[in-house]
Amino acid sequence: MLKFYTAARAPNPRAVENILAIKGVEVETISIDLMAGENRGDDFKKVNPAGQLPALETPEGQVIAEVSAIAEYLEELKPDPVLVGNTAAERAHTRMRMRQMDYLVLSPMMMGYRHSEGADFFSPRMRIDPAIGATMKLIGRDGLTWLDAQMEGQTFICGSQLTYVDCAVHPLVLFLSKVSQPIDADLKNITAYMARCASHEVLGAKAL
Repeated sequence: MLKFYTAARAPNPRAVENILAIKGVEVETISIDLMAGENRGDDFKKVNPAGQLPALETPEGQVIAEVSAIAEYLEELKPDPVLVGNTAAERAHTRMRMRQMDYLVLSPMMMGYRHSEGADFFSPRMRIDPAIGATMKLIGRDGLTWLDAQMEGQTFICGSQLTYVDCAVHPLVLFLSKVSQPIDADLKNITAYMARCASHEVLGAKAL
């Protein structure tokens, strides 16, 4: 059976929980205490040397980290329901959007949080520079503004169909909107999108 390393109330592990729930994949769940720094301990680093969650261990003992890599693995393991795309073009579009979300939205927003409100928590774990927090938040807002325009007339980030991009983006943006960077009211497409995700039977039920 697959082993799923996760953590309570953490947005990136929640993304994989979303995917597992939608696909109906059973796993052995192993909870790691982020608040106690267990993910940075020697035992967990034997699982994932990067010390990050989530991580998925296959029955063969291979460990897969990073949400998009886990999502792609699960898609091949259990293609139905589809969360990447039905055609080569759709799959390419999903992967493109996930990459764009990473560098335009998720990474700068998370960096903005780490170097400001989250500095006390993250400072024992990584280099922190309070001077960059505000700038990263602005970059993240620019990314959300760009995404807002892209989503005009769309239900989900990749179009009409839910993909693993939504499973990844919704919990992290929701978390950051609560603790660091509220979503601007003028981003009406993003606001409507977040509301749709909140009403989804899986994404909403597993909201942070």
